[in-house]
Amino acid sequence: MGVAILLGAALLGCAQGPHGEGTTAAWVDSFDVRNCSWSTQGENGYFVLRPGYQIALGKGRGRQSEQMLVTVLNDTEHVDGVETRVVEEQVYEGGQLKEVSRNFFAICQARGDVFYFGEDVDIYEKGQVVSSSGSWRAGRNGARAGLMMPGEPRVGLRHHQEVAPGHAMDRAEIAQSSDKCVTPGGTFSDCLTVIETSPLEPGDASIKRYAPGVGLVQDEDLRLMRHGQAQAGPVALPDDAPADGDSFTEVEIGFDQVPPALAKKIRELYPKGRIHEVKREVHPGARVIYAVEIFVGRKQYDVVAGWSFTDFGGQGGPFVLTRLTLPARNAQM
Repeated sequence: MGVAILLGAALLGCAQGPHGEGTTAAWVDSFDVRNCSWSTQGENGYFVLRPGYQIALGKGRGRQSEQMLVTVLNDTEHVDGVETRVVEEQVYEGGQLKEVSRNFFAICQARGDVFYFGEDVDIYEKGQVVSSSGSWRAGRNGARAGLMMPGEPRVGLRHHQEVAPGHAMDRAEIAQSSDKCVTPGGTFSDCLTVIETSPLEPGDASIKRYAPGVGLVQDEDLRLMRHGQAQAGPVALPDDAPADGDSFTEVEIGFDQVPPALAKKIRELYPKGRIHEVKREVHPGARVIYAVEIFVGRKQYDVVAGWSFTDFGGQGGPFVLTRLTLPARNAQM
């Protein structure tokens, strides 16, 4: 069995153009919400906005532990002329409270889109609030509501979750929609994988995964521990939980979903090859690996292509093949 290793850099938003070339979809940061009838409770496929609902994510134990509690409160608040639901997020490190944020959401009922109207943030040190960094509200200083979760998410959609220029500009790209997510709090099918970035922090990226009817089940290396009726935190990691590590999702895809640059290279290397299987892995830090199994006659060849997120000045960029390593037998083909 021959093995070819391709290494490159990519922005996941590249789509296949009419001639197979890579194209990059624009980031959407303006949303027509003039005709929205707003609701402060309910849910769409991947986001639960039901008072009393809570998810708990975490990793590690003892002083190395980190937990995040996200609770839909009974409170509502008017932000930029819209009544929003308050969702509280608490972050603990080593059992000590580090951050509390009150986030403001509302659902546009016509489409089921969940919009994000801002947050009030308190940063803690030794039990005392020391900062409110990251706070913003729609309607102040040019800030506008962003789209947190579309009612009908589709792979390739790129949208801003926050629109507060100079303060908060998080944006999301839907990378996969059929993942299997394994967490201490359960195993879920048809998970949505979202890559989050910000033009205020070029080059940085993080992965979040959402399960149908549950909501957020993974935030980088924090994974779901429980969900349901709200409880006081922090939450201990179950004794039978799998060890922390490089948690990733793997999904089998069609060859037509392989990045155009990689597909072209494979066809050049194996013009008579028969594609048997293609898998895609998405790892924390927005690292993506494609594994392509090819048969030439009775001989099997495995091509493994790895990409890491590169955000060329915050604007996005195409797939770029930077290195190709092949065994001698493969190189002669």
